[in-house]
Amino acid sequence: MSMKTFKLLFLFALVCSLILSGCSKDGDIFNKVVSRKGLPVNGFQEVPVRITKAYGHMDVSYNKKTKVLTYEVTWSLLTGNPVGSHIHGESPQGVNAAIKHDFTSLIPKVTSGSFKNTVVVDEVAIKEAGLLAGLYYVNIQTPTFPGAEIRGQIEF
Repeated sequence: MSMKTFKLLFLFALVCSLILSGCSKDGDIFNKVVSRKGLPVNGFQEVPVRITKAYGHMDVSYNKKTKVLTYEVTWSLLTGNPVGSHIHGESPQGVNAAIKHDFTSLIPKVTSGSFKNTVVVDEVAIKEAGLLAGLYYVNIQTPTFPGAEIRGQIEF
């Protein structure tokens, strides 16, 4: 083997070992947590569309290792205090689905506010594949809009 070939093999082995040493035994850290900030929450996403001044946004984060979804919903100008708030699924944007996680008793009963919580992706109520495919959404119901005033799709 020539000295040039030996140096190339040595360099290749060094680069490979550096790459592998940067990964944990459970996989690359960048693949464990996915998140999005500023997802819109509004009446236009509700089915049927709601004509309302209410609006908001949502920040979501999902840890694939711990199976925990963290969500923070911020809203403004609801027509009344929330009377229902849930995560629904599985359905694409523009299609309604069943309640999978109810946080009505926890959300502040104010027309403008925010709420942060977590839920375990248990593969029964909420399934990881559907979550990562954007098939779950959050909505907030009010007395004026008991079916929901605003909605936002959870997307990564």
